[in-house]
Amino acid sequence: MKKIASYCVVALTAIPICVSATPASDLRQDTFSVNAELGCLNPNYPIIEKQFWPTQASALKIDIQSNGVVLLQNNVKIPIEGGALRAKSASYNNSNQSAQKINEGSLYYLGSYFQFQSGSLNNQSKNFSFIDGESYLSERNLLIEYGSLAGKFGSELRFQDARLTSCLDSTSGWLISAKTVVINESSQRGHIQDLSLHVWNKKVLKLPYLPFTTASKRLSGFLEPDIGVTSDGLDLYIPYFLVLSSKSDVTIAPRLLRDRGTGLEANYRYLTHDSSINYLNFIYFTGDKKAKRDYAVDDSRWAFKLKDVRRWQNIHGEVEWAKSSDPMVLLDLPSSLINIANQRDEYLPQTIKVKAVFDKVSLSLARQGYQPLNPFLSEGYIKKPEVELAYQSFKGPVSYFSKILYTDFGVNRKVYNGFAPLPDMVTGSRSIAQIGASSRHQVGVLNIALNSSVTTKKYSLNNLSKSPNLHTIPSFNVTFSGTARRKISQGVSLITPSLSYARTSYRDQSLDPVFDLHVRGWHYLAFDSQGMFFGKDRVADQEHFVVKINWDARLKNQHQVLVQVLRKHELEASKVLNEMLKLNLQPDKQSGVKIKWGSLKANALLEANYSDKRNQLNFMNAHYKMQLQDTEISVSRKFRRQVPLLGRINELDYGELTIEQRLSGGYKFLAGISKDLSTSKNLASYLGVGYENCCIALKFFASDKRLSKYQFSELSPSESGIEAWEQMISVENKSRINFEFELKGITSSRTQLNKFFSNTFANF
Repeated sequence: MKKIASYCVVALTAIPICVSATPASDLRQDTFSVNAELGCLNPNYPIIEKQFWPTQASALKIDIQSNGVVLLQNNVKIPIEGGALRAKSASYNNSNQSAQKINEGSLYYLGSYFQFQSGSLNNQSKNFSFIDGESYLSERNLLIEYGSLAGKFGSELRFQDARLTSCLDSTSGWLISAKTVVINESSQRGHIQDLSLHVWNKKVLKLPYLPFTTASKRLSGFLEPDIGVTSDGLDLYIPYFLVLSSKSDVTIAPRLLRDRGTGLEANYRYLTHDSSINYLNFIYFTGDKKAKRDYAVDDSRWAFKLKDVRRWQNIHGEVEWAKSSDPMVLLDLPSSLINIANQRDEYLPQTIKVKAVFDKVSLSLARQGYQPLNPFLSEGYIKKPEVELAYQSFKGPVSYFSKILYTDFGVNRKVYNGFAPLPDMVTGSRSIAQIGASSRHQVGVLNIALNSSVTTKKYSLNNLSKSPNLHTIPSFNVTFSGTARRKISQGVSLITPSLSYARTSYRDQSLDPVFDLHVRGWHYLAFDSQGMFFGKDRVADQEHFVVKINWDARLKNQHQVLVQVLRKHELEASKVLNEMLKLNLQPDKQSGVKIKWGSLKANALLEANYSDKRNQLNFMNAHYKMQLQDTEISVSRKFRRQVPLLGRINELDYGELTIEQRLSGGYKFLAGISKDLSTSKNLASYLGVGYENCCIALKFFASDKRLSKYQFSELSPSESGIEAWEQMISVENKSRINFEFELKGITSSRTQLNKFFSNTFANF
């Protein structure tokens, strides 16, 4: 407890030290609405329209001296470039446009106010000097009281003996008293010297120096430190935000994680000419004390991910390349700044694609590979390269298509993996040719869609004396549908019944290698067994009917209702699927339903799939979100039984609940939890409270993330491997206590709560 308390003291004293920049949420947006960002205005300092500025010097009493100086008294008005000066009295020299001996002056200049008891101003040189007054800087909603103010407009403002705040009432917010406040209007930066911070009229901090930004647009500089007390000890980021151009920026953050070591993280963002948001994320630790102790990772630990999308006329290019020093680095060192992989990702992509389209013909070239993040998965295949030539032609309601796909498969041997053995992996090439046609016809109110194709597969394998046989597999499906449209009092209603028949012939593919096959879990819409597979190494046989009724109602006040009811009748079970899963599934009858409802205040979703053969629910997805005046509640449940990759026994069952409650007096309560219901284990949770008014925001919250364990039906690691895997899973039990602190007008706002709530359903 003493250790946590000491960390909290360090966090509180470090928070304001390096805050000076406001990052953009969108690179294309150079400025922000000040009112929207700061949340309040000072009604004592309104904007004065230009037509109300004076055009010449005037006063109720005017005395012209022999030296050309004009003495102005009572209701003095003097025009200046960018605004106007008002005063009780002043000496005005029209030849150099200077005002001396200004008493009880009020200067409006480019949206900001400067009030003072005495001072001088030169409109030509922009030099000025004011005594005993206050200034309102509208760009950051800052009110500054000062003993003296001198400088040059457009260059520098120097306040002495100053007190500054953005609060209408500083006793209910924050106030900084300082010896000196300097603002550089060219760089739109400032700094405060010898300051004391008062929060709710209590002195909480004293610092010799504090930098800050005076504008709301993207500026380079330090951001708020990200400070937390975690299961790995004190975790401290000190991010620096650097604007490179109007379309690019980089955030660099040195990081200290007490029980692991020191490192560096970086996020580089940039836009290409087609407005694609590209990025490079990077994390590097010189060493990791815990990893060295737990599973003998002794070298530096690092990971990066590059995403780049470009388009040149008819050519499209894409790079998505990620790599890590070892499979566990992203679980051991989760970040709130960068995102290289989600919590449940098992692979890092390493892909380069280029595609060119010429009228009816397209040509694509790709290099594709993956680095496994699951330590029980061995190295994977690399497509080097994959070439696809495709052709499509339309003649009336009929379209014809054909394509040839050639892929050469190698093995990625440059992978760290301490558990999975190095199997003898089959390598070689695969050629696939496909030709087909589709057509759509309307007969009265009946729509008919026909699709037919023939797929041919051939392999040429390097380390086998005999390659698998050539396979030619025909496929056919037809859909009959019709839509009835009806206007109702509240809007419009659409009803679409449909009947589909699909058949794909069986070919024995058990001797074919599996280069890039992944299996989808069953979904209520995945009645087409072809839709269960990624990759081309298995073409599943099928023969079934599907009856579906779709009702879509679009009502007034942005209400929408969608109801789908489906019924599938299998004539034969898939032999290919049974061979793959080593099961003996019989033909089944399945029912599916989808109900979706949405409005401005709430929306709901229910999806489900039920098997008659097994007399059980295969799949269910439910979500409900409600927005009340002061409350937002979200509830989710996802369930799936007999997931093929997890074996016949395993099932996934997740629940998630979040709540955000606004309380009286500017307080807010936030909480969320996601749970693996099949193992009764929490996956992620957070709990926090906050306070906010128009000049200050405080948040204190705790979060915890965990990794749910599954049974790996086809993997049997050794006893030492099981022990090490338990250690690896335990490192994902990341607990964290965070404190966020915003002085509006001085610091930037970086809400990071959502980053601590894991994306539980990302790969579900």
